[in-house]
Formats: sequence, C-alpha cells, structure tokens
Amino acid sequence: MATTWRRFLIAGMTQTVTSDSSIHDLEEVLARIRHYCAYQERCIQEVDHKLVHWKVSRAGIKKIMHHLEEEGFIDEERFSRIYVRSKFHISKWGRIKIRYELKSRAIPERLISKAMEELGEDDYLRTIRELILKKMSEINTGKNLNIREKIITFVTGKGFEFDLISKVLTELKI
Repeated sequence: MATTWRRFLIAGMTQTVTSDSSIHDLEEVLARIRHYCAYQERCIQEVDHKLVHWKVSRAGIKKIMHHLEEEGFIDEERFSRIYVRSKFHISKWGRIKIRYELKSRAIPERLISKAMEELGEDDYLRTIRELILKKMSEINTGKNLNIREKIITFVTGKGFEFDLISKVLTELKI
C-alpha cells in the first residue's frame, strides 16, 4: 500500500501523518485543538472545519466540542465581541460587513446584536470621517471625477451605512 505524507502545521508545531490514516486518539486531537484555539480566538465553525480536515469522526467532533466549550476554549459570545472590536478598530469595517462575516461563521443573531452594541456611535462616526478624509487625500483631483461618488463607494465597501456616510459628507461639505 502506497503511503503519501502530509505535514500539518498546528500552532507552530509540525506533525507528519500518513494520508491513509485519520487521527483516532481523541486525547491527542483534543490536545492539538486546544493549542489551535489557544493561539487565537475561534468560533465553533472554524474548529469544526479543522476537525473535519483532520478526519475526526462526527461522534469524536461532538465529544471534543463539548470538552472545548466546558473548558472555555471556544465561546461564541467571546468570539463575537472580539471579532467586532478587532474588525472595527483595526480593519476599519462597518456594521454591515462585520454582521455579514459573523453570519457567514454561523454566529447566532442574538450574539451578533449583543456584540455590535459595544460599538460607540461617536467612534463609529469618527471612523467614517477618517475614512472619508483618507480617501479624499488619495483621489487625484486633477481629473474631472465625481469625488463624492468615489468616497461613497469606498466607505460603503468597508461596510458602513449609506445614510451615515451622507451625513458625514454633508458635515464636511463634500
């Protein structure tokens, strides 16, 4: 029987596993997945996909998920709150894009709404203003362009609401 080899990179550690074998020892898998979850906050869907990739049985996945939730390695509410804060403050995403991404990760609506409440309206409007001013400085004004349209396209693409963008543009007299 021909055996091919794969290398799995798990939290900085390389483990070689034959392609025709699946990981059967739940304790070994649990240790690896704890490492995976400790490295960065993960949602249930990401952990599930990783376990499926490792060819863990559905029954094994269910047991492992139960352990991870009991031990606090995965927590959808904590994940949602951290995700909202990081995407807003670091990536400068708006509510629409953040909500869409959380929904795509199968986060319940009640947790998404609760996490979104942490975004302060003043910070939100200030971020819109910063994005508008940044985009204005990047647009070549030598050409006969609709600057307002380009700004709206850029900021809505970041996931901010059109009415708030219009409000800030009006305040800035653009």
